Amino acid sequence: MHKSCFSKTFTASVQVVFEFKVVSGGNRDIDIKVISPNGLVLFKALRTSGDEISFYAYGGDFRFCFSNEFSKVTGKRVAFNIRPFDEAEPVVASVNETIVIVKGPMEAHCENIHFLLGVVQDFQAKYMVRESAGRYLAETLQARVDTYSLGLSLAVLVAGLGQVAVFKMFFTERRTSSKPAPQDTQL
Repeated sequence: MHKSCFSKTFTASVQVVFEFKVVSGGNRDIDIKVISPNGLVLFKALRTSGDEISFYAYGGDFRFCFSNEFSKVTGKRVAFNIRPFDEAEPVVASVNETIVIVKGPMEAHCENIHFLLGVVQDFQAKYMVRESAGRYLAETLQARVDTYSLGLSLAVLVAGLGQVAVFKMFFTERRTSSKPAPQDTQL
């Protein structure tokens, strides 16, 4: 039963992309709320494993709250990313709408590079979330393998010592006492 809120301050009006994914824990589901500075709930989802939403943020403190109140047994691990949405605005913006700007090959290439860099940024953000989930899985698997290996090593050691003790018993002589047994003598 845990609730955590994170805040992000925006100074200007900008479109924001908020992406989250439950990396580990239980059924990998969580409750989520995005709350604006005036207390309005912009997004609310119950028992979801991940999503990507976009909204317009204006000046103020936005809160992103994750809640695990429905699951009292397992903790959850969540990876999230908050980034501005770039609609690949042209690098050279026109000042007046009535003037038609003819782009040369260099401007067209620069705008293409600008758009593709935005796509690469989106892929990197999504890859970071996936990489976090994969790293957590690898670390927990490594811990389990280490524990299992330690247990097997101890079992092999105990079995080896037990076999040595049993074989030692087979090859040792059991001596009877060297004193002669008392005999009954009659007088």
